[in-house]
Parts: sequence; structure tokens; C-alpha cells
Amino acid sequence: MLPSIAVLIVASTIVYFEVPTLLKKGLKKEVWTFSLLLLLGVMLCIAKETGDTIPSPLSAIKFIYQPIYTVVSTYLE
Repeated sequence: MLPSIAVLIVASTIVYFEVPTLLKKGLKKEVWTFSLLLLLGVMLCIAKETGDTIPSPLSAIKFIYQPIYTVVSTYLE
């Protein structure tokens, strides 16, 4: 529980310092991208701290490219 709170405090501090600067410069798309990536990172850190298993990105890549590989390999044989 304490590591999750620490992650949230660090993320809040990052938002406190970064978002106003981006908004002053008129970078609204960058604020959305920044927020999305920070939220994803916070969720992954909290999931890791609570003991959840986080799948490897390689699994998703294999899932996407395996059907393509089988089709292409049948044509190349």
C-alpha cells in the first residue's frame, strides 16, 4: 500500500510541475499525450507493486504477427 501511495505522490508532483508549463505554451495535444503516458506508467507501477503479473510486450507482438507469418511462409514455400 505504501509503495502505491508513493507512486501516486511522485506522479502528482510531476503533473504539478509539468502540466502548467505545457498549458502556458499552448501545447494541449502534448498535455493529453503526457497524461496518457503518465497514467499508463502509474497503473503499471501500481500493478507491479501489488504483485500482479504484467505480460510482456513480446506476447502482444507474437499475437499480432504470428498469423501474418504463417500466411507469408505458406506462400514462400
